[in-house]
Amino acid sequence: MRLVEEVTELVPGESACGTRVAHPGDWFFQGHFPDDPVVPAVVLVELLAQAGGIAAASGRHHTNGGRMWRVAAIGPFKFPGTARPHQTLEAHTRVLGQIGAIIKIEGEVLADGVRVAVGSVTLADVGALSRTTDVQTDGRIV
Repeated sequence: MRLVEEVTELVPGESACGTRVAHPGDWFFQGHFPDDPVVPAVVLVELLAQAGGIAAASGRHHTNGGRMWRVAAIGPFKFPGTARPHQTLEAHTRVLGQIGAIIKIEGEVLADGVRVAVGSVTLADVGALSRTTDVQTDGRIV
């Protein structure tokens, strides 16, 4: 599911702003909540992760199109506001750092200029991790 509709700002490897209009027909409004549509918090987190992934993957060290970035961890998040249909969501992200195939992103999501989410996510290049990590049959990483 691609949430970012447009990248409005990009400093390769450092930061990005990705936007999306919360369309009334978006799948996540179905039943969330009846007669009181709200963008789910998990969608706001994913929007921030996608915009941050764009910033991270656009850096000079990440030109390989074969990378498969996934959310590896979700840091503390706060949701001080509510996003609703027809609002423009802006995910402002910053790359905090990288260790190997792990990248930490922080940022905030605004809905028509009002902060509705703030927090951090950690992304992992699962292709690189699977090439460098052995997984035992019981699922433990060694």
